[in-house]
Amino acid sequence: MELSVEITQTEISLSATDNITPPTSMSLINSVTVPNGPISVHSYDNKIYLGHYNSCDLLRYDLDLSGGEVLVKGASCVTSVQAYINELYVWFAKEDLINVYDMKGKLKRSWKHSCRSKNFNKLRVVSNKVVVSSAQYQALTVYDLQIQLLKQIKCPDISKSDSYRAAAVCGDVSVIVSDCGTNSVFRVNIDSGEVMWTSKHVQGPRGVACYRNRYVIVVRDNSDYGISILDAITGDFYT
Repeated sequence: MELSVEITQTEISLSATDNITPPTSMSLINSVTVPNGPISVHSYDNKIYLGHYNSCDLLRYDLDLSGGEVLVKGASCVTSVQAYINELYVWFAKEDLINVYDMKGKLKRSWKHSCRSKNFNKLRVVSNKVVVSSAQYQALTVYDLQIQLLKQIKCPDISKSDSYRAAAVCGDVSVIVSDCGTNSVFRVNIDSGEVMWTSKHVQGPRGVACYRNRYVIVVRDNSDYGISILDAITGDFYT
């Protein structure tokens, strides 16, 4: 089965005081057909990094989706990828493995991290910290960039089962987490450990993205994979 990766843009309007309003629509800019189940994607420094479920490869494309190449030949599903300060953080959750590569795909360091959610789960790096979920403890586990364990943040809305879980960086010190198993979207301050808000407005939340640190875009697990919008400050539901 062949799938495609798409680039879209949002339509927004700004008031006279430059208050950011929620996105109102999305339009297709470009797409490329890729094989073997793309499951994680991240853009950084005019490049797009794409992880695969079946081929176990990490691919790199130019921002216009041209020039696709295999950057890392993996041994397992590339569950999540994020670039941070010119390093690539890649989670192979089925192998309980987090690898850090340079931007040319050379392995720099590696460590083990176990989570019951093996397939659809995301790693995020923010404020010089690596944040991953630990479903067995209903917590987010936080490491420093040199793989030292810093803390676990208890999050009761993390399902203990192997559910779909996504995450997005929001602002300088927080992440947005969605958990399809508990129908929850919540924001966590990584420094203080505070769960800032929890939303139950979206049924079957899957992928999440933070828009200009002001709105949370949530893909719903339904027949049309519709999109819901939450306020990133309060968790209030827009549409």
